[in-house]
Amino acid sequence: MTTIRDVAKLAGVSPSTASRVLHDSDMISEATKKKVRQAMKELDYSPNYLAQNLANKSNNMIGIVLPVRHDQPALSNNPFFMQIIQGIVTVCNQRNYMVSLATGQTDEELITNLTTLSKQGQINKFIFVYSKENDPVFDYVQKRTEAETIVVGSPYAKVTKRARYVNNDNVQAGKDLTNYLLKRGYQEVAYVYSNLSEVVQEDRYMGYKDALKAKAEHLLCLESSDQTELVANFLETNPEVDAFVACDDMTAIFLQQILTRLGLAANAYGLAGFNNSLIGQLVHPSLTSVEIHPYELGMEAAKLLTQATTKNYLLVEHTIIKRDSTK
Repeated sequence: MTTIRDVAKLAGVSPSTASRVLHDSDMISEATKKKVRQAMKELDYSPNYLAQNLANKSNNMIGIVLPVRHDQPALSNNPFFMQIIQGIVTVCNQRNYMVSLATGQTDEELITNLTTLSKQGQINKFIFVYSKENDPVFDYVQKRTEAETIVVGSPYAKVTKRARYVNNDNVQAGKDLTNYLLKRGYQEVAYVYSNLSEVVQEDRYMGYKDALKAKAEHLLCLESSDQTELVANFLETNPEVDAFVACDDMTAIFLQQILTRLGLAANAYGLAGFNNSLIGQLVHPSLTSVEIHPYELGMEAAKLLTQATTKNYLLVEHTIIKRDSTK
């Protein structure tokens, strides 16, 4: 088996220099890095990061923490999370970091999985791809004094070197999307959510609320459900509603399907969501949505976690993508 010493010998450098190149150290010149990487390529060298972690009690592994599945029943079908993960992995591959996914059916199961990952791989760097108030999983990780954490989402704890955030301005995005519907001529806009304990959904609701502050008595909220009868009752109780801002694209699409089952015309209500997912482009009518750039969110989260920086909080811009679901 090829070792780092073999690489160093072929490149004409010391093993310590070859190791520093492996970790993309700024101490090594680009010319030396090029020689060592060429030697790695010629020898088909693949570093055993897990063994290095166990031997050195250090780490070049990152744990990606997904929300518990009872909070996200459509997690496996939600492209938002996959795009974030792809962004994280892109940066980790460039910087010779490995990633491990942690998920579970309950908070307790997820914490158990994180404990196992930490013990086996000496992982003390984590990226949470969700933001949730009073989250026992986040609290568990923060109690580990050596842990560094990046949260993709709104801050719900003090922003520090150990708890940093990459986010969109979801309050502003919610306001922008609601104002867009109002400017398109819709009069009564309702907000559709699945779990307001998730900070991102609450932030988007606050933006919706801010846009309608002059009509505060007309704020209407519908909890997402696959029960056609509940939606029918909401529409009967609130006949003035002519448009919906959904907390994300999946929620918007579920609502769109229910409206179709109720026999309503495709353009009976204005409808818009967040995340600009591929499925939102494929449904009929195609879905107006806010592009929040999840791939970039993932990349920026990984960059913050793998480089020396004084930044503890970073915002990624959003864009409204206009399609046929709004007039």
